[in-house]
Amino acid sequence: MDDPGVRSLPFAAALASVTRLAERADQVADALHKLREPEAAAVVAELGKDADQAAAAMRGLLVCVPRSTDWYEVHRQMWIRYGDLADLTAMKEEVHSCRRT
Repeated sequence: MDDPGVRSLPFAAALASVTRLAERADQVADALHKLREPEAAAVVAELGKDADQAAAAMRGLLVCVPRSTDWYEVHRQMWIRYGDLADLTAMKEEVHSCRRT
């Protein structure tokens, strides 16, 4: 990863590169299969599947997944960092609202 000879790609370019790798692996596997090289075709097909999984994982990083927010922890971290009394008040209100539910 820290190889000075390798340039860093933007995330979108890296995703496109992995996607192209998956497509190319599929093409090579098809060609090897036509040449009656089933073992080599199977290895390349697995490479294609691995590249597809890597691309899917990278795409997953771009998808926003809604989650519940722990507002107490958010305000706690803000209180620790900035010492704003509004965050301390919000933490107190969050504790009281949790007790009511």
